[in-house]
Amino acid sequence: MYLTEKFAKLVTGTRYVDIPAAARAKAKECILDCLGCAIAGSAEPISAPVGRYLDAVGGHAQSTLIGIGGKTSVTNAALANGVFGHVLDYDDTNQIFIGHGSVVIVPAIFALAEKLGSSGEDIITAYMLGTEVQWKLGEALVACGDHYSKGWHSTCTIGAFGATASAAKLTGLTAEQTAYAFGIAASEAGGFQEQFGTHCKAFHAGRANEIGVRAALLAKGGFTSAKSAFEGNVGFLKLVADKHDLSKIDNFGAPWGILEKTFGRGINLKAHPVCASALGAVEGMQSLMQKHGIGADDVERIECGVRPHSLNILMYHAPKTGLEAKFSAEYWPAITLLRGRLGLREITDDVVAQPAVQALMRKVKVYPDPTVELATARVNIKVTLKDGRSFSEGYYPAKGATDNPLTQAELVEKFNECAQWGGVPPEKARRAVDVLLDLERMGRPDELMNSLTA
Repeated sequence: MYLTEKFAKLVTGTRYVDIPAAARAKAKECILDCLGCAIAGSAEPISAPVGRYLDAVGGHAQSTLIGIGGKTSVTNAALANGVFGHVLDYDDTNQIFIGHGSVVIVPAIFALAEKLGSSGEDIITAYMLGTEVQWKLGEALVACGDHYSKGWHSTCTIGAFGATASAAKLTGLTAEQTAYAFGIAASEAGGFQEQFGTHCKAFHAGRANEIGVRAALLAKGGFTSAKSAFEGNVGFLKLVADKHDLSKIDNFGAPWGILEKTFGRGINLKAHPVCASALGAVEGMQSLMQKHGIGADDVERIECGVRPHSLNILMYHAPKTGLEAKFSAEYWPAITLLRGRLGLREITDDVVAQPAVQALMRKVKVYPDPTVELATARVNIKVTLKDGRSFSEGYYPAKGATDNPLTQAELVEKFNECAQWGGVPPEKARRAVDVLLDLERMGRPDELMNSLTA
């Protein structure tokens, strides 16, 4: 049986009642978090070129644009809302495939759900299937392969197949149509890490959603593809990885990947809107400040040890924009030392350009530390003061990680912060939270989507 057919069997054979209650609960939290990030992202400068693109291509008014409001075609909504959901890099990560798991399926799900009138149970089921497909491909290509280390951005290259699974379920494809949809998606999935720190990183997330929706709709209309699209002699896997382990793509839902608790394998929500590669640098610096009363004027230099491969991603050593600062391990300890936190207000172009910020970044030395592993998300920080004293911190785990999770109250607080940033009135935000935390009881999604707009 080809992989397209294995995935099709999972998608068509899984019902809402087959999903354990703990997995459903986690899914609702991840959906809430992702939609909040999309609201906030819609207020970022990237919304202007996205809006101009949507105006240029037109399309039927089928699905809501999160944050900014208005409607566009289902594929355009999936694309735009995916871009909004990822531009701040505040959305969750799935370390099993070193990517962002929810943002590449949630916009596709809600774009289709609004058009189709899907129920809350339908949405949760679609989310779970998209996540599980990502998990299995991540184990085969990243955890046991070299896909990510070759430079591919797996948020799109693997995320597109998660979106396909979700879209296929919502559109009610047959097993054969679903297999074809995966093959269609294989011809589009792409994206590489050189684009980090630019609009194109967020575009990869949007594209994954768009690819999944389009693949499902094409397959439903009778479009075909090679069922051997993954493992064929000149198929997707041969092109994107020299090493992979297909034996990992088995035993779906046994257990469900979303229930993983071990860091390095589970879903991690974020407490700060920056790249996850050295996220502990923020809380490590906060810890040193609290323990030793360190202020910015006291510091002679800061040394920050990160996982060696992370230096390929943390490529901006003197960032000039908020987008670049998200991928700068020099920026995070510097801004935290100056402001005591790193939130949405600390990652704007204006703040990054401030002379005091730029000066303090020049005191930060980032180096590859072979003792730091991805599975621990540890960041080793050493601060040397002007009086000669030095203090060190090996910070683990960052807030939001599977073994240091956000509480539901903290998650709701984050959603409200994002809603405020995106201009959504408090009463709308409260209504959205109430619906999303009780999602299985939602009827049609129209009212919810209105609650996600300014």
